[in-house]
Amino acid sequence: MIHITPSPPLFTRRWQWGVVLALFILGLGIRLSDLTDPPLDFHPTRQLRSAIIARGMYYRDLPSAPAWQRERAAEQLAGHALIEPPLFEKIVALTYRLIGKEVIWVARIYASLFWLMGGLALYLLARDMASPDGAILALAFYLFLPFGIFSSRSFQPDPPMVMMILWALWAIYHWDRAPGWKAAVLAGLLAGLALFVKAVALFPVLAAFGALVLCSKGFKVAVRDRQVWLIGGLAILPMIAYHFYGVYGLGTLESQFEGRFFPQMWLDPAFYVRWFGSMTNLLGFGTILAALLGVLLFATARQRAFTLGLWAGYVIFGLTFPYHIITHTYYQLPLVPIVALSLASLGALAFGRLATLAPPILPRLVVFAVLSLGVFAKVWDVHLDLAQEDYRHEPAYWQELADTLGREAIVVGLTHDYGNRLAYYGWITPKVWLPIHHNEYRELRGGSPLDVQKWFAEKTGDADYFLVTLLNQLNKEPDLKEILYQNYAIYAEGEGYIIFDLRQASAK
Repeated sequence: MIHITPSPPLFTRRWQWGVVLALFILGLGIRLSDLTDPPLDFHPTRQLRSAIIARGMYYRDLPSAPAWQRERAAEQLAGHALIEPPLFEKIVALTYRLIGKEVIWVARIYASLFWLMGGLALYLLARDMASPDGAILALAFYLFLPFGIFSSRSFQPDPPMVMMILWALWAIYHWDRAPGWKAAVLAGLLAGLALFVKAVALFPVLAAFGALVLCSKGFKVAVRDRQVWLIGGLAILPMIAYHFYGVYGLGTLESQFEGRFFPQMWLDPAFYVRWFGSMTNLLGFGTILAALLGVLLFATARQRAFTLGLWAGYVIFGLTFPYHIITHTYYQLPLVPIVALSLASLGALAFGRLATLAPPILPRLVVFAVLSLGVFAKVWDVHLDLAQEDYRHEPAYWQELADTLGREAIVVGLTHDYGNRLAYYGWITPKVWLPIHHNEYRELRGGSPLDVQKWFAEKTGDADYFLVTLLNQLNKEPDLKEILYQNYAIYAEGEGYIIFDLRQASAK
């Protein structure tokens, strides 16, 4: 087996920590760029869901708020079915209370800090598995991958989940190196918290833990090891307790398991093409191949098994959620730290070879210059993208639209983010008319073809208005378009929207 051999570090200890500190400062800086822009730059549906939940937690107990706002906030909070524990949303709601008002961009600060704290765990883990130099390469990739920058600013549970995955992996690896009850408890608690934040963390965490244990102890010894059972128990018990509460206590979580597992997609070659295409588009084709090679370059069988377990966990994760892995880019987030850690062995090998060159200052300057150039290029590109995409006009647009509709109006909407923009900025919760692309998802779930007439009657039975802001989508649904234009008058029309009056028949 090819593996790296110990070599002197390219950077001295002082240089190493100086570079790491600079990476963290720059990593935080780019994430706080364009800080106050509304959270519509990355999966706005998911971010606005968390924003609505946090606002509901804040407003429902806010005596100074008008009664209608407290009631509407509580209604919208109750209207979002339970998925994962709303820990992030609770932190943001408490922050609103501390500062005395709702400031949505504080969630962006928290998400960025979560990601950076995960980066510290990654650096410590990669340093111990490869070398301090290799850990710098892993950290630079983790902090400055453009997809990682955009996603790690988002108000959703994935940034804290990635943070906890990395700290759990760090604790598990160190328990394996120096077994003991304290180390086992720490590993189990951190793994349990990762799975509690978002249950899909179980795929990389438990797969890496299982691969490491089997490699270091063997199956027979592992099943008799009480520390192994302690770590496994602490890891899964919080998640099991939460899901038991959600399914049998609240009775709302069971619906979240439906429509996610589609094994029939495994037989479709197009699924794998789209999956690999999503991976390479977000992380880079060459980077993926280099990371896979990096798995083989770790020095010990345990390290290779540990990293290979992470990759296996990701593959199992994708096969378990095949539709979402190719349609929701944030489902690729667990792959970012896996690739970063895998690159650490390549960094150790390359930098270790450069460290043998003389004079030592020359390769240090070259590597520092190349690393700086790569990082600043990525930071500048992301900065330009953030500056060009300005969403600050959106809140006023949706507030004005809500004023046109009326606060108490019952609205059906073919509208942005499944109605979440209108709900959050306009305080009106519409009944959602699903866009045409949802037919693929409907078919995967075994649903019958949509009867537009019947569906329209069910949706609009007690409604006042039909709002369309996705005008291109309306053109793709001729049956719906015909029903609206042939039977109902236009109540209001403006830039980017049409409102049909369901209370008034068309004069045509």
